[in-house]
Amino acid sequence: MSRFTEPDRDEIEKERINFDNRLLHYGLYRPRGSAHLLGDIPWHWHEEFEFGQVLSGSILYRTQHHAFLLRAGDGIFINASALHALYPKGPPSAVKLQSQFFDTDFLAGAAGSPLDIRYITPVKRQKQLEAVPLYREEAGELLEKLREGERLGRQRELFYELRLRTLFSQLWETVYSWAIQAGEGETDYNALEDERIKELLSYVQGNYSEKIAISDLASCVHISQRECYRIFQESFRMTPVDYILAFRIQKAQELLLHTDKSILEVAMETGFGSGSYFGRIFKRYHGVTPSRYRKMAKQEETALSF
Repeated sequence: MSRFTEPDRDEIEKERINFDNRLLHYGLYRPRGSAHLLGDIPWHWHEEFEFGQVLSGSILYRTQHHAFLLRAGDGIFINASALHALYPKGPPSAVKLQSQFFDTDFLAGAAGSPLDIRYITPVKRQKQLEAVPLYREEAGELLEKLREGERLGRQRELFYELRLRTLFSQLWETVYSWAIQAGEGETDYNALEDERIKELLSYVQGNYSEKIAISDLASCVHISQRECYRIFQESFRMTPVDYILAFRIQKAQELLLHTDKSILEVAMETGFGSGSYFGRIFKRYHGVTPSRYRKMAKQEETALSF
């Protein structure tokens, strides 16, 4: 049996993937009861590569330059360090996603190795390759390989590590071809702006429990408030306040699902300031109150235990 492992966050607040086997550098994240009730996942990034598959429902994936609506049976490739956000379409219990994460060590043995320099680094550096949707009507062979990867990662038979590496090496030939094709087009990638964006998100993620003034947010990257609004609007199609609320809601979801803290405690810990304001904003996002959301999660957990 494979176990569901929650992503964690390191000091600079990018998403950190916990591999079950640190020697393998491969992680399988599968839905399991309320631990994987899927709400909005605000803008974030991680250094690992990701292949995601929608098991049920629909999910809107956004990157800085693209948007993809994926339905049950579809998948997606997310490049390392690519900014992206997820917006499930439907109630949290109806939308299920599983992902397979891996890094350079998994494919090339170590960073800086000949295989890394020749085949992995060119993909990571191709910033035009943010993500590639894998629609079931068009990418059947790739999706079948991902299903086999999920089976190997879940069952962990003898030699599964070797078979996983072989399988993902085959998948990587296709990923590498995507990077080469992306490099042939025009680029509008701005390295300085990308770094600023990640610093802005990290500031919110590190201070969401406190009051955040837009002036403080802008100051963390030495820009004006007007420039701060421009960056969020052009990159994410939302205001800084929208992002702050979305991130607080995500952290509140985690506390509702995985702790017994009161609604007021959750509200205060996530920076909402009052239970009534928290309840109003939460219902705007999810269509139910925080207490109802928690009750639905417990009911689903109970149903899955039988």
